[in-house]
Amino acid sequence: MATLDSLQINRTHSAKKRAPRNRTLTTNTSDAVSLRTRLLRPQEIHGENWVGRTICGNCFEAFERLPAQTVDMLILDPPYNLYKKFGGQEFLRVPVEQYTDWLRILFGATKPLLKPTATVYICGDWLSSASIFTAASEFFEIRNRITWEREKGRGALSNWKNSSEDVWFCTVSNTYTFNVDAVKVRRRVIAPYRQTNGQPKDWVQTDKGNFRDTHPSNLWTDITVPFWSMPENTDHPTQKSEKFIAKLILASSDPGKEYGSRPFPRQRDIVCRS
Repeated sequence: MATLDSLQINRTHSAKKRAPRNRTLTTNTSDAVSLRTRLLRPQEIHGENWVGRTICGNCFEAFERLPAQTVDMLILDPPYNLYKKFGGQEFLRVPVEQYTDWLRILFGATKPLLKPTATVYICGDWLSSASIFTAASEFFEIRNRITWEREKGRGALSNWKNSSEDVWFCTVSNTYTFNVDAVKVRRRVIAPYRQTNGQPKDWVQTDKGNFRDTHPSNLWTDITVPFWSMPENTDHPTQKSEKFIAKLILASSDPGKEYGSRPFPRQRDIVCRS
């Protein structure tokens, strides 16, 4: 759903052979016919018919047709500034300045859609993060950089293996939603301190052990990328897991009354009411 005119892309096509136990999601011809009915082209957007739909087309054309100040939460997962082959396309790394300028265009096009209380999450790898910080700071309030462990892929012979990615936590203003209790992390208590009356201090005692719900940090080690043996896996090289997206939604949206958008879909993504 993105236009990449300012980035370098070569188109190629190749078939992929899979192992018998590979559970990667694929689409056959009949699937494509059925799923196509759920798609919405940018020129078909009117009123609120885009809610709960997948908009298929140039995302910048869609941005022009969506109503202003409608989105409460935006997850941006743009193409990373690296070399990748995917979906018959070959993405080439461009100079950092060029990628940063492209992000400025992207952020400038999305900001009018955001409510003054909206939250924006922007995904990137270590190289893309440099451009994200530079460009995003011109449009949003940057709150934090979350680094999450991405333990997948082969090692490198002449460099450190890249096992992490970033997601930048931004807001439009100083008024925004953050449900800290919804994303607390349950950890096993090693030193079970007790109060003077013998009751647990900041932890709970259960049949399965002693646990404490701790405040979430900006270092996530409880997230994994989908592997080929997982039923949610797709071929996309920078796919995010369902748990990853759920964590962001829980933290930054209120059920039943907010709109969310993800302009660069990786799998079963929609523009929806949370």
